[in-house]
Amino acid sequence: MYKLVIRSILLKHRIFFSLFVLLTSAVIASAANDPVAAWLFNKKSNTVKDISGNGHDGKISGKVEWIKDGRFDGALSFEGKDGWIEVKNHKDFHFPKGTDFTLACWVKITGDHAQPPMLVAKSYGLQGQKQPWYALYYANQGKQSDGDVSFFCRDAGGQSFHIAAGQKINDEKWHHVVGTRAKGTMYLYLDGVVKSEKKDADFDVGTHDGDLHMMTHANRFMNAVLDEVVIYKGKALSIEEINQLMKSGTEAFLSVSAKEKIAATWGGLKLAYQ
Repeated sequence: MYKLVIRSILLKHRIFFSLFVLLTSAVIASAANDPVAAWLFNKKSNTVKDISGNGHDGKISGKVEWIKDGRFDGALSFEGKDGWIEVKNHKDFHFPKGTDFTLACWVKITGDHAQPPMLVAKSYGLQGQKQPWYALYYANQGKQSDGDVSFFCRDAGGQSFHIAAGQKINDEKWHHVVGTRAKGTMYLYLDGVVKSEKKDADFDVGTHDGDLHMMTHANRFMNAVLDEVVIYKGKALSIEEINQLMKSGTEAFLSVSAKEKIAATWGGLKLAYQ
């Protein structure tokens, strides 16, 4: 009888240890679906802090003003003259063929633009373009500046894959702009709604030594306020996740997402243990 009790206790400990290893593995795996970079602009500084933990802090150049009343806490205001952000090249921003990804940001247009700049791009900075690149672009389908916004990818051969929202956002109101590539199809979301898509867009983008830029396109600059820029590699956010991100803000979205993953995994493990 005593031996049976000991065996039962040892067996339960072994099962618990195995479940603990599974939980740890699940948490590590879930981290792989976290953003590779996220800039909230909540504090006034000469740099923009990446809260992902991956160290992709950006440098602010030109006339850029920090304001406290962004879409969520602080934000950065650009006057359309010479202000932009540069983040050093990293493999986290390289999206080879077969890689899903997400680009997301909040923007409020505050002035006119004779030529269309880019909101987030790798890479089309002051030194010109480096192919293959990707961008959230303040331009219409004809690549003209009329208040429309678009998602643009260009392959190594110079072929363009460009989809526009067909909706103007130059109304001095906040708008949430998201571009994703999921299984080779590009999607453009505006304020939580799918506006356009394009298939057969599975090719390398951003796989060069150029840096990531925000709010510029060569010598063109944005008249706008920017908030909460988020980049995912290996994950195209679903429309449900995009709406949750849009409504909750990045910090709350990431916190809830992490808690839900751990709770779901732990709940399943406890049931298995019982």
